[in-house]
Amino acid sequence: MTQRRARNIAWACFGLTVLCIAVAVFLLAQPLKQPLTTQDVWSVVGAFIGSVAFSLVGALILGRHPRHAIGWTFSFSGLATCLAVVCAGYGEVADTYSLPFAQPVSQVAYVLLQTGVFAPLTLGLLLFPDGALLSRRWWPAAIAAVLGLVLRLVGDTMDPTGQDPFADGLDSAGVLLTVASAAAGLASLAVRWQRAGSILRQQLKWMTAAAAVVVIAFGGDIVANLWNRALIHDLEFLVFIVSYIVIPVAAGASILRYGLYEIDLIINRAIVYVVLTAILAGVYAGFTATLQKLFIALTGQSSDAAIIITVALIATLFTPVRNALQRLVDSRFKDTRDLVRVLSSLESEVGAVVDVIYGPRLAERLVRTARDGADAKGAALFLNSSANGEPSYTAGDWTGDAELEVPLRTGDRELGRIALTARRHGAPYTAQERERLQRAADMVAMGLSLGREPQPVG
Repeated sequence: MTQRRARNIAWACFGLTVLCIAVAVFLLAQPLKQPLTTQDVWSVVGAFIGSVAFSLVGALILGRHPRHAIGWTFSFSGLATCLAVVCAGYGEVADTYSLPFAQPVSQVAYVLLQTGVFAPLTLGLLLFPDGALLSRRWWPAAIAAVLGLVLRLVGDTMDPTGQDPFADGLDSAGVLLTVASAAAGLASLAVRWQRAGSILRQQLKWMTAAAAVVVIAFGGDIVANLWNRALIHDLEFLVFIVSYIVIPVAAGASILRYGLYEIDLIINRAIVYVVLTAILAGVYAGFTATLQKLFIALTGQSSDAAIIITVALIATLFTPVRNALQRLVDSRFKDTRDLVRVLSSLESEVGAVVDVIYGPRLAERLVRTARDGADAKGAALFLNSSANGEPSYTAGDWTGDAELEVPLRTGDRELGRIALTARRHGAPYTAQERERLQRAADMVAMGLSLGREPQPVG
């Protein structure tokens, strides 16, 4: 799906969510057979706040990352919850004024509410922040989230009154699976936090705190059910309000305060790197063509030296051109008094030189860039200088199962190979992508052969 289409769908979901609020208010404002209690009113208000927050955060994510599972989960959760309130409102109005389809619409409302509320409180925690599970070991937790929802829906559909022991057992099993999945989501966030750097920890701490609140609220609800059923209604109201609101608020805080998904920098970076790419592409094409013609005129045949000279020229021009563009863009879009930007510029200048003259950094960057660009689960680079056959560099979750693999070649010499696992979203690699990866691998192999022989990093 293209970024534009995903953005349009996400903002359409947000618009429908706001529209559903207006429709629900109109329906619930009608004289009803059973007037809404104070808790009913606050539950509806909580549903509205949470659904708008989920839908808005989901739209912000999908506007930049069209295939992000968290964005789709949040967007559809907000819309489903508001649609549930609309259906519930129609059910009450239909029951009061003897309108058709009162019971079926009320059942649809229940299904939508359960799905809209509990999907982000279980699957959302497991997938945050990159939209993928930590590893295959976390699949049982995701299955438990879906199975718990199904069991609750089946149990309540079989016996809404709760008198049938079998149906009540299904509902209880579904509740336990849901709580277990939410607890696994909290554990997943804790593991991510332990593995993360300082910036990502700041981003994850909000969601981890929110997940802890959700798990504690769910656990308190179960304890109340076992200890004193008179507290069930009051506690479930509190659990719903607290749990459903804290998750999108935490996600929004992570995004807006700590730049999760780099939403606040996307326009700045897009302008700089689009223009930079155009300039360097023009330099590469122009100088390569000119030098090839020169070599043909002098020697009668083309030469790889034209490519090497052009690459060296681009490496020399990269930093000053990028910094000049960054200063120009910052003068229009950003306050120049920015310590992070200044230090990042210094780091980039040093890194650009190191990447060119230091082989291991160049090889490591190829693995990391290829994995990120392909949205692969993992990537690995194997150098022939490695004696044990293990990958010299890895990125992501490298499992050893290569979906795409190309050699690192320079002339007739092969220095190693780079391998990518399957993509996170499951799409196959195209022939064009294989060709592009091969070109990049050959370029890195040329850089490795020109520099010192790289030593694998253990």
